[in-house]
Amino acid sequence: MKKFSLSFSIISLLFLVSSGTTFGANESCGEETSFSLYTCRVENICEQYKSDKPSYTTEDYEEADGAQPKFHGQQSNTPALDAGKEIYRENMGNIYKCSIIAAQKNALEFLKDQLSWESSGELDDTIGWQIDLRLNRLDLSANKIGCSLTEKDRILIKLNVLKETTYEACRYINYLEYLKSYYASVDNNLPDDENSVKAKYLPGEIPDQIGETNIKIAEEISHTYKVFPIAYHAYTEYENNFPIHFLLEIIRADFMILRTRLYETLMPIAQLGLKVINAMSY
Repeated sequence: MKKFSLSFSIISLLFLVSSGTTFGANESCGEETSFSLYTCRVENICEQYKSDKPSYTTEDYEEADGAQPKFHGQQSNTPALDAGKEIYRENMGNIYKCSIIAAQKNALEFLKDQLSWESSGELDDTIGWQIDLRLNRLDLSANKIGCSLTEKDRILIKLNVLKETTYEACRYINYLEYLKSYYASVDNNLPDDENSVKAKYLPGEIPDQIGETNIKIAEEISHTYKVFPIAYHAYTEYENNFPIHFLLEIIRADFMILRTRLYETLMPIAQLGLKVINAMSY
């Protein structure tokens, strides 16, 4: 019953995310239009999804005036939106990287523990050093990214990953909702340099710029809802298959040991049989 309840919760949440209805406006935030709209919605909507064992400490979304995105040498009319995209993609990428490292490490430690039950110790001697080598590499990768590998209770951590990514997606969606009101202001659609404003814009072009910005934000919200379940599904498939993959490697090593033992046991018998046949031929 518990397993069914967990599966139902995951499926329900993914359905809501894919339909784009999960992170809607919250009436308790009133008519907020400044950056407090974002913080209010995060507190009232997103906190319920927050994991108590996050694998990565995500970067927070800055207020639009303080955002400093990378434009790769190109001028942007929507710096706060570009900065939000960059932060979101980096946060999500690192959450999945850290989760993959944690899933691999938990699975390898579990398999290493199982090797200790083998009475002869041959299997541990054959493949145990490979597990230790992989664990050391995972620790180095985790330290490089800044992962907090706190989810060690179980091999499968997909529910915790779902909480982390849902919380991050919720924060980003509400940041985009805030940007709608932010870019509704004419001043926030213009560069800081007054000379460039006079040279680039005519009075009738400003409403068009605002409309184009709203379209960009709407497209980014739609894209976020669309990609979220696809990325999570890909992660769950990886998490399911990794322990099986390495278990097959252990089975192969065990088979090689068995083959060696059979060779050592049967070869003298085979040699004796050949000697008997040769003796009888004379």
